[in-house]
Amino acid sequence: MVTPRRFLALFLLLGLGLAQGLVLPFEGPQGFRLAQAFAQGLKAPPPTLLALLLPDLPWRNSYDLTGGLYTRAGARLAQAATGAEWVLLGKQEEGSLRLFLAREDGVKEGLFRTPDLAWLWLQGEGLAQKFSSLPYPSLSEEELRERAHGVNPDPLHQSALDLKEGRGSGLLEGILPEKLLLLWQGKLPPAYQAFALLSQGKREEALKLAETLLKGDVLEKTAAELVFRTLEDPRWKEAARTLAQAFPELPLAWEEVSFAAFAEGKGEEARDALLKALRLRPDYWLYWTNLGWAYYLAGDLPRAILASEQAVKLRPNATAYYNLGLFKAIYGDFLGAKAAYDRALRLDEGEDFLEALKDLEERTEPLALFFRAYVAERAGLPAKGLYQAFLETYPRHPLAQAARRALNREEGGLVLEVKKLALIPGDLEARPFHAGEAVFPEVKLTGSPYLPRHELQTLLYKEGTLVAQEKKPLGFPPLTAALEEVASAVTLPEPGRYVLEVRYGEAQALIPLEVGPESLARRLYALGLEVRDLSGNLLLTPKETLGPDGDRLLLEKTLEALKEAAPLATSARLTTPLPQGPYAGKSIQELLKNPTLEMVRSFFQKVVEAPELLADNDVVNALVNWLLESR
Repeated sequence: MVTPRRFLALFLLLGLGLAQGLVLPFEGPQGFRLAQAFAQGLKAPPPTLLALLLPDLPWRNSYDLTGGLYTRAGARLAQAATGAEWVLLGKQEEGSLRLFLAREDGVKEGLFRTPDLAWLWLQGEGLAQKFSSLPYPSLSEEELRERAHGVNPDPLHQSALDLKEGRGSGLLEGILPEKLLLLWQGKLPPAYQAFALLSQGKREEALKLAETLLKGDVLEKTAAELVFRTLEDPRWKEAARTLAQAFPELPLAWEEVSFAAFAEGKGEEARDALLKALRLRPDYWLYWTNLGWAYYLAGDLPRAILASEQAVKLRPNATAYYNLGLFKAIYGDFLGAKAAYDRALRLDEGEDFLEALKDLEERTEPLALFFRAYVAERAGLPAKGLYQAFLETYPRHPLAQAARRALNREEGGLVLEVKKLALIPGDLEARPFHAGEAVFPEVKLTGSPYLPRHELQTLLYKEGTLVAQEKKPLGFPPLTAALEEVASAVTLPEPGRYVLEVRYGEAQALIPLEVGPESLARRLYALGLEVRDLSGNLLLTPKETLGPDGDRLLLEKTLEALKEAAPLATSARLTTPLPQGPYAGKSIQELLKNPTLEMVRSFFQKVVEAPELLADNDVVNALVNWLLESR
């Protein structure tokens, strides 16, 4: 057994050797044991430490955005993020071991049949001692995984846990790179600072820092490009091309170059960039989807179709199917185009059909015009004019009869049904309403064969005069026939008689409203405040609160709760008369014993103005605090 003092001395002696490089946990069923073996042989810190302390990259989705940690790009970014002289990581692949060795100037990759062959490779790289053997770790995979998750930590791993909690670096000084330790101590490197500025809305400061990051390492160059892109600064295109040249292992860099090329209408450059990205991530559906479009822009329709077909094999997605439909429509393949468009419409969540229609607008082929009408109809957009234009242009086309059938198709009309009127979206029916309250109409819309697209409007009239109007554009997927939605709220300004109109296209519903005076109970309810006694029990149910007797019940039950709590008010602070304020001369105990409706009503009126008075408190303590603060 090693005493704590000998344990510390051991790592201090090895500190200089340990700090030169890092071995990260390997990916695979025996990943921790393999990584531990290599770390021991290379005199590197335990990989289980890095499982606790490897930082996420500063941007959203971290390593996943760049293709994953266990890649050439991931290894190089990990080296830059940690500040290590070198970083080694690996993954097990069908009886082989793939290693990535990243240094500041690049990354090397090797695939080996056995770990011992990988060890020989590291000897050739000057990292492992010549003629040495790969060590055998003493701990099992399960024990190492537990340690990597902070279970039963030894002193070194406890230091890592302490560092993450902000309690200093402890035994890790000299063992891990200083850059990594400083990052966990809150001293962010420039790339992380840039995204911190972004999160704080400091646009100009983030852009200024990004300018300097362009001259930095691969992590900083990547951060600079992403900042420019996020803030839509035109320099992102140049930054993307610079990043790809400096960091060719990064598929994201080539993806960004392709987007720059698309924006500039350079199909061939986009194609070449995506082919490079696919060499790094060959099974990424998005790259195949975009490659199909790049081939289309470059005038290579056969390859555009092949790339799009590969994209939907990897992951069925609306964009690739819309592209496939367009390409086959250009070829005159009606059945192929229809099958692709039908699948795209089913997959579209309401975000892609407008782009697909725009792409069709730019074509003059007969099928392009027909499918422009076909897609528009199923997306709920006006299509009759498009079908008519197709018939006028191509009256003898084989699809003319299909276009006529579409024009003669009986439409079941548009139906709008108001399901309820609520104070809070998705909540209970709240009629009758009171002055000052917002009315949220919840409606069901039905269209046949598909729901058309309009704005959902809420209008409020008093004596025939429009006093309030709100509009809400609706988003829904193609092929939608019915939809339940909450319309925008209108606020009732004062007591009286009103007519509420909910309108969607030519469909409408008119609802008379008799509006009463303001209600304290309902105002509290709308604010999300719950009135509870000392035991935590609700004084009113939601139905009672919204009912015609809500205010009366609120005041009466609050009086009861205060009287029940009065015997508990025995401290000197609560039995001493209040020196000033509206209740001067009376103690809190007296006020609880004999509470008045006026006092309780005044309290709730104050809560409406300052909801934090009640918040998570019970009504007794909230009222007592209010009385004490009023003195």
